[in-house]
Amino acid sequence: MRPSALSHHSNTSTVRRRLGVRATTTAVAAALCATGIVAAGGLAAAPAAHAAGPTAHDPIGSTPTIRAVGRTLRVTGWGSDPDAPASNIPVSAYVDGTTSLGTVTTSLPSSKAAKRAGAGATAGYSLSVAAPAGKHTVCLVLGNVGRGMRTVKRCVATPLGRTLTAAQTAKHNPVGRFAAISATTTTVRARGWASDPDLVSRRSLAVLYVDGAPAATRATTRYAGTRPAGAGRSSAIDVSVPVSTGTHIACVWVVNVGLGSNTYLGCRSVDTRSPRTPAATAAPAANAKVLALAKKQIGKPYVWGATGPKSFDCSGLVMWAYGKYGYRTPRVSQDQIKAARLIPASHARAGDLVFYHDSVGDVYHVGVFVKPGLSVAAIDPSEGVDYQRIWDTTATYGSFTHT
Repeated sequence: MRPSALSHHSNTSTVRRRLGVRATTTAVAAALCATGIVAAGGLAAAPAAHAAGPTAHDPIGSTPTIRAVGRTLRVTGWGSDPDAPASNIPVSAYVDGTTSLGTVTTSLPSSKAAKRAGAGATAGYSLSVAAPAGKHTVCLVLGNVGRGMRTVKRCVATPLGRTLTAAQTAKHNPVGRFAAISATTTTVRARGWASDPDLVSRRSLAVLYVDGAPAATRATTRYAGTRPAGAGRSSAIDVSVPVSTGTHIACVWVVNVGLGSNTYLGCRSVDTRSPRTPAATAAPAANAKVLALAKKQIGKPYVWGATGPKSFDCSGLVMWAYGKYGYRTPRVSQDQIKAARLIPASHARAGDLVFYHDSVGDVYHVGVFVKPGLSVAAIDPSEGVDYQRIWDTTATYGSFTHT
């Protein structure tokens, strides 16, 4: 509601009923001016008792600015409450007075706020805004701390009053591909490409996780040669990080800009103990014995933490079956993959192992490989030990018997 709408012809009792509070005519006028947009969005008006008194201060802040970033809109500014300048406050955004765009908390450094009395140095905010095609008005509501009331800052129109197109206001997640993983005895190198449709000319950020922990964040680089289909001119991923000797799982995420979500490009396994791919050979006798023993356990129950012989969990079955033939393996799958020799899926032999990992590389399940697409595993409490389809195309294969 515009301030001009508060005329002397307003019915004070009606206003009181709409706000749901008792207030004097002066306090009601102030509350409506501060919460006219808020009421439409469903937020409760601040009690009038918080709007009086010599120590009460309403939040202060800049007039928000709005600009196009790729195909999204970004609203920025700063807001602070003089009653608690060191505290960050919530900032809610509304489009056309009714539709909530969400709430963020001030947390960004702001040189302008730092120069203003009663404002904190980290009072800045930034919101990405979605709206349908057309002309729109965006309004910001600053959350109050202590005495005072919420304050609506001046509303702003879309950049230069332009009409937005549907493409400018759509959500776009980054796209790309984790193309290759390579290693020396001391480093892991991940390559691929990534591009965010919301970025017209800027480079995307790729995050490389190694063994479940973020290891490096790098901006995509310019392609020197032929680009893959779908890749932009500056969308090449090439990240190298130092690692210890052993087996590792590397995963790549792309950081989203604007509206949308970060994109997971996948995980790859690598063994820095052997840069060369081992030759595919016939399965040794131990593999056949381990697999035969694992098959004999089909039908037994799954019990978390169990290591046989009456019940098993997934890693317990592996440890028990290999242990029967003289192979001492770690207890849990996260350690078993580190002790195993990683091998390509095409070189997996009956009796080898298949490991499953989440989107940052943490291993959560293991089974005994039977043939392409099939394993034997202690699956879960409802299925127990049984044949299990290898459903994950990014699964990692390992062996305790490869030489």
